[in-house]
Amino acid sequence: MPSTTEILTLSDDSQLQDELQTACSSLGELQPRLRFVGDHHALMETIRSRPPALVLAPFGDKPSEISNLARELSSSSPPIPLVAVFQPYGFGDNVSESSVLIEALRSGVRDFLRRPVSTTELRTLLDNLTDGVGLNRGLSDRTFGRVVTFISNKGGVGKSTLAVNTGVGLALQHPGRVLLIDASLQMGVASALLNVQPESTLTDLARERDRLDSTMVRQVATVHSSGLHLLSAPADAIEAMDVDDTLIARVITLARQAYDYVIIDTFPMFDRVIVAALDLSDRAYIVMENVVPTLLGVVRLLDVLERIGFSESRQALIINRLQRVGGSLSLPDIATRLGRPIAHVLPFDKRVIAAANAGEPIAQQVFRFGRFSRGLQRLVFEVESLARGRGDVAGSPQSAENDPRMTAELAPHREQEDA
Repeated sequence: MPSTTEILTLSDDSQLQDELQTACSSLGELQPRLRFVGDHHALMETIRSRPPALVLAPFGDKPSEISNLARELSSSSPPIPLVAVFQPYGFGDNVSESSVLIEALRSGVRDFLRRPVSTTELRTLLDNLTDGVGLNRGLSDRTFGRVVTFISNKGGVGKSTLAVNTGVGLALQHPGRVLLIDASLQMGVASALLNVQPESTLTDLARERDRLDSTMVRQVATVHSSGLHLLSAPADAIEAMDVDDTLIARVITLARQAYDYVIIDTFPMFDRVIVAALDLSDRAYIVMENVVPTLLGVVRLLDVLERIGFSESRQALIINRLQRVGGSLSLPDIATRLGRPIAHVLPFDKRVIAAANAGEPIAQQVFRFGRFSRGLQRLVFEVESLARGRGDVAGSPQSAENDPRMTAELAPHREQEDA
């Protein structure tokens, strides 16, 4: 392993950190670069921004947490090997050490490191991981689904309608391969927009988090007639308290193993749950209307995204319900004020509101040649292109302002604006 190898350790134990630093310092040219994080959220955020070659994590009070972490890291992109650190005879009297280690191996833990950490064992570990090409082959050949999150700075802009209809549009092409997660925990409306009565919600997964896997995610999901699968929001605010950012990250990670596309609807308030969803998202669609208050909120939202390290290349702006009314902003005005091109424009259409009220997604209906439907089809196509590895990013020549396919679509709105 080259000296630039990075090892990320999930521990705030100063003694373990000292042991690793001492063991690494004696490796000479093989000395890796060590980084440390203190909790799961920081671990996933660090992995997202700068993936390490290896993650080390000690067994805690719940040995099952190591197994869960191994599964989570195996589905990251790229997959990251996990090595569990353990103290001989460090488990409880009623816990079988061999059983714990075997279960950890079955869940994907690559190897183990005994404490106190020695230079010899660390060198052997790194050599094994380097030479054992077969260990990595199975993971590197796996493919994982794409994750798309819809966010907004305020409610009422049609974000959930777009998330649901994008999911339905994809499911019509890929039945059983698309999952919609309603992460608007206290006010989720996806089930109403789909006119389904879920028997299970995210709360049920929270209550089974110790044995949660990708099979359970599929089993809990509600199946819509379009072929879309839905993980519904909790029934009320009390149940929503069981769902936290760690669970959302775990569910998304497992969902990527079971589905080709994972669509996430969110609550219009920036919190840890939304940050966890963004950490694992390939793209975030920022939904707004062409009115000044919404635009001002989006300016602040874009600033927050920059501060948390969510890159502009993973963002795309959507103008929804575009219409010409007094005081509304033109598309060039919006693009100029935000300093960003507009990726998608969907015009106001009364039929979309009627469909939402009836729980009949417009993506399933026959209005294939209306301007809204054509805009929705382009959005669905773009999400599909992410899975094909050529997704257009916001700000590319394929944004709404520059895409030749959009010129005719936007012409009527521009004529109104020029009038």
